[in-house]
Amino acid sequence: MKLPPGATGFNPPPGAQADLKAFTAACHHVARTIDATVTGVTPAGVTPNFHTVDIADAQHHIAVLRHTTLPFIAFARPHTNGDVTVTFVDHPDLAAALTTLTDAQALTAEQLQTPLSQVDLNALSQHEHDQINYWNPTTVGELLFNFWD
Repeated sequence: MKLPPGATGFNPPPGAQADLKAFTAACHHVARTIDATVTGVTPAGVTPNFHTVDIADAQHHIAVLRHTTLPFIAFARPHTNGDVTVTFVDHPDLAAALTTLTDAQALTAEQLQTPLSQVDLNALSQHEHDQINYWNPTTVGELLFNFWD
């Protein structure tokens, strides 16, 4: 796996901001197709570097994460305010539906758990490498979906 510039959320490529409104609309559409509802939307800020759309049905609650600058989405267990732990999960039905409606690529829990030692980081800027050295993520998921400031 090769990570593109902007993977850390620092030094994003010019004009590479995710459209939260469009992504939220896609999540609402997909939620209705599986008899679920969007229960919350948390925009990215200084930290975290990803938008979160919470979707729930009678039995499940899942967080859909959208990287702010790269076209990557992931699924995770919902976290509470102040919790910076992201537990990635797979949701193939949501992944298929969202990748059909958006330009985003859904990453699997397995891909997100890939150790950084097995990933090509050569396209990242020196500033991003400095951030990686400072925050010391160990997996692709920790690097792509982070709470760094």
